Amino acid sequence: MSWARDEVLFRAQSGLLGLRAVQNLVSRESRSADEQADSEAIQLALVDLVRSLVDEGLAVVGDRSQAGFVPWTIPVVDGLDGREGWLQLTEAGRAAARDVPVGAVGDEPDGAVKQWDWPFAQAAERVLVYGTIDWVELGQIHWRVKEVSPEMPVDVVQQRTLELIDELVRGGLTVVGSIDTGAYGFVAWECPTEEALSRIRAVYVDRFDDESAWDWFCLLELTRSGTVLARTIEAQTQP
Repeated sequence: MSWARDEVLFRAQSGLLGLRAVQNLVSRESRSADEQADSEAIQLALVDLVRSLVDEGLAVVGDRSQAGFVPWTIPVVDGLDGREGWLQLTEAGRAAARDVPVGAVGDEPDGAVKQWDWPFAQAAERVLVYGTIDWVELGQIHWRVKEVSPEMPVDVVQQRTLELIDELVRGGLTVVGSIDTGAYGFVAWECPTEEALSRIRAVYVDRFDDESAWDWFCLLELTRSGTVLARTIEAQTQP
């Protein structure tokens, strides 16, 4: 099973997954495997993936409406030609999604929460929980760190924000990237963590007075492990 297929099944468990998000995942996998992958190759890979999920009875494709999810009455391949749409898992699809591995063998999300005692755990937890709703932009990360460090000067908040990003990325809980409208959303940065932090620092620290330059400069996207950990944190903190 390909990474993109696993990822689609995993992410669609919690609700409808937009075809643009599916295409973005396919694009990331295609470009990772072949730097020369073009839009036509990515579209063919998207069609193959969605059609296989539908043909195997794992998913249904349709539209969102005020009345709820409405399955397409047209062939899926026809609808994938630039049409907006959404993917919903069937019972068989949800069962298959539960078998998708979360991370490395031996990962224990519940244990990770209990042992996670590094200095900015509270801010990290809030970033992860927010990440189950949307990508987490740099401005949001900064605000979460400042929220738990209200008396700290700006330079300390900045350093803690960078350390938080470093911890989440190196821990395999998030991926750092940015928005690319041509790729329909989030695109991961294909560079070492040190280089990513250096790029962020050059805008976030060196140009801090220009908030418009760094607020959305980069974003974090949860990995499967990060999503499971965030859901565990959320469950433990509910009243």
